[in-house]
Amino acid sequence: MSDVDKAPYALFVAYACTRCRNCIEICPSYIATGEFANTPMGRLQLVRRRATPDELYRSFSLCAMCKRCAYFCPLGLDVAEATRQIRDVLTADGKPVSYVAKVVDNFLRHGNNVGMPPKVVAMAARALAKKIIQEKGAEPRLYLFDGERYVEAISGAEERPRGIVALLFPSSSDLFEFEEAFRGYVYLLNLLGYDVVLSLRVTDTANYGYYLGAEHMRKIAGMYLEEIRRVGPHIVVFGECGHGWHVFTRLVAPESPRPAVHIHQLLFRAYSRGELKIRRVETRRPVVYMDPCNYSRGASPIVTEPRALLKAAVGEYVELWKNPRESLCCLGGGGLIAPEAMELAVKYWEKTYRGVEFGTAVRPCATCKAQLRRVFHALGVHAEVVGVVDLLYRAT
Repeated sequence: MSDVDKAPYALFVAYACTRCRNCIEICPSYIATGEFANTPMGRLQLVRRRATPDELYRSFSLCAMCKRCAYFCPLGLDVAEATRQIRDVLTADGKPVSYVAKVVDNFLRHGNNVGMPPKVVAMAARALAKKIIQEKGAEPRLYLFDGERYVEAISGAEERPRGIVALLFPSSSDLFEFEEAFRGYVYLLNLLGYDVVLSLRVTDTANYGYYLGAEHMRKIAGMYLEEIRRVGPHIVVFGECGHGWHVFTRLVAPESPRPAVHIHQLLFRAYSRGELKIRRVETRRPVVYMDPCNYSRGASPIVTEPRALLKAAVGEYVELWKNPRESLCCLGGGGLIAPEAMELAVKYWEKTYRGVEFGTAVRPCATCKAQLRRVFHALGVHAEVVGVVDLLYRAT
């Protein structure tokens, strides 16, 4: 028997559930597998009968934690939060979701989810700074901080920032896979007058502790706070990551000694005030915008800002849902971006997006972009996958 008594919210939700079945057909993992155990209602039944750890693992490890069930539930019961608590119990019992555990270990040892040593992160930042010079003809004001001191100024100017300092938390994949997003962060922040600091000790927005257990989630949140205190910036800027933003606004922003803002919020304010000029860019049509789950249903929604910025950059674009809170998951959250789950993701996309024409798919979250690129490749869909900042980099 599992120790579900250590998951009080999961127990509350399990007994509060009226079994109305609203959550079944809308659940991404049910759409992918067709199994009742992989629905919010099925998971709660496992909790009620105190299923074995193996049974709980099989079901809760396939939850994308997208919060779609909470929106469609007449009582607002959030099985994503119940999943977080059950995973906490499973991790304590020695049954963590293996892919998630590896990512968390990477972060705790290296400060990023892909496990790159600080030296490699610095090399990537230098290479991307050179690309900014080549593409924009501007010297980026980018400074590397190793947790104790500034080790390099990638600007050819001062050894340390002298102006308004923005501590940037990108996704590590923005440095190694979605490089245009990182170039966009640095270039756009520089345009707005900020000197950008990149920490080599904490270089990732995505807090995978959220998918593993409360202890790890809080430990990673504490690493962000410690780095904010060490750098002492004027502002903290958070990059494009859905679940990372959800956790950041709950655990980090309220405790931060400096104002913390999402990159979309900062850019939208500047655009609204006329401080950021955006021109139209050519891109493959149709342009389809899709909300990351934790932008539309998370603790601090990011809904208006990316749409306004996207419209300024590309003009007309397609919305797949009239109500952003109904948006479908990419099936990459919860650790389902793991290579071993790719077959499920492909089945899910075949069922949910059949008939949708993509020229450019805009999904401003590193996990979503990674999942879309891999699924599109598997399905033979020839479309560009970008975030909002990628397009703004081209449009400024």
